[in-house]
Amino acid sequence: MAFLSADLHPKLEDYFKEHGFKTATLVQKRVIPEILNRKSLIVLSETGSGKTLSYALPIASRLKQKEDQGHRNTAKGAPYAMIIAPTRELATQIYGVFKGISHHLKLRVRDLTGGDTSAKMKSVANDSYEILIATPSRVKSALQKKELSLNQLQYVVFDEADQLFDMGFKKDLDFIIEYFDMNMTQFNFITATLPTEVEDYILEKFIDVDFAKIASDASHAPQSRIETYNVKVTTEEKDMVVKMFLEKQAQGRGIIFTNQRNQAEDLFKYLAEKMPKLKMRLLHGDLEIKERESAIKAFVEKKAQVLVATDIAARGIDIADLVWVLNYGLPKTGIYYLHRCGRIARGGRKGIVYNLVAHHDSKMIAQINESIMNQKHLNLDIIPEEKMKSEKPVKKKVVVKKHVAFRGKSEEGPVKRNRGIRRR
Repeated sequence: MAFLSADLHPKLEDYFKEHGFKTATLVQKRVIPEILNRKSLIVLSETGSGKTLSYALPIASRLKQKEDQGHRNTAKGAPYAMIIAPTRELATQIYGVFKGISHHLKLRVRDLTGGDTSAKMKSVANDSYEILIATPSRVKSALQKKELSLNQLQYVVFDEADQLFDMGFKKDLDFIIEYFDMNMTQFNFITATLPTEVEDYILEKFIDVDFAKIASDASHAPQSRIETYNVKVTTEEKDMVVKMFLEKQAQGRGIIFTNQRNQAEDLFKYLAEKMPKLKMRLLHGDLEIKERESAIKAFVEKKAQVLVATDIAARGIDIADLVWVLNYGLPKTGIYYLHRCGRIARGGRKGIVYNLVAHHDSKMIAQINESIMNQKHLNLDIIPEEKMKSEKPVKKKVVVKKHVAFRGKSEEGPVKRNRGIRRR
């Protein structure tokens, strides 16, 4: 089996058979041998390329080999490996991957995220285990309370590294880094994008670490896997256009991204009233943790066709059958746009991005396009700025897949503006 050719632990063969893995992805073929050889890495690869397994497999393999040699961890609250993720949702997803691997390797895995029960927090402090998956704020808190020790760490992974810095965790990271032994620990930064300021921070804070940089080869692909369409609207028309999109254009399952919690709630209520048979869920950061977990679980289990969400869903959701993303509003940063788009076209599949574009979005389009062009490994269309200019009205009422959509009357009244979905 191709995975095993990388000198992974032989007991992983049952894991590969269980999940139907027959060969490694391109990023896994490049990353797994480097981590096995104790090389610190900055890995830049598109979402859905198999990045989580690229570090989870070799780390778990090395820890199991260490145990086979009689070095089982007995220290309480002092893991050998720690994976830091920006959101509870992503941490939970990573935890699930490691738990699946540990079922076959018999390693002990713990997670530590916001909202955890006191019992779970005590288990992190009072139990011995090999692997910890956590969010930055919880790691900082546990270190301050002496519930966690990093003096045995051999592997540290910063997953979705760009988001860790973008979400305001810099102070938490500055605090945590002081506890690292730079000589004993292997560091890996895993990300789909790598803004200059993030790379500069890494190289400054880890100045004595010799990083190898691995970037995806996807930029050499002949065609984009993610197609991009614009829908020109006014702010007042957005809810109506979303409804018409779902009725006439949308195929398969997708996510509608809003920029604010109140937008998500208002749109969700509108659609629930106008389309009562539509199976959908709501997700934003102000929901109770149980509500968030319930919404994600229902969507993952295909009990919902549509997820109305804020950018909390731009991370940590890996659903293979998602076909489209609709941006109710363009996000305020280019990085968030890239990660929204990253929910689709995972694992080599195709996907479609629809943008509801108002006149005031012109400046934001330029910033987003700059982010796209700076991340050349991503197979993503730039947003066609020229389509912001005036166009002749599209008079056809029928739905044409690539160029005309939901044109005509609705129960709210006639659509007076051009609704043509245009792509580059």
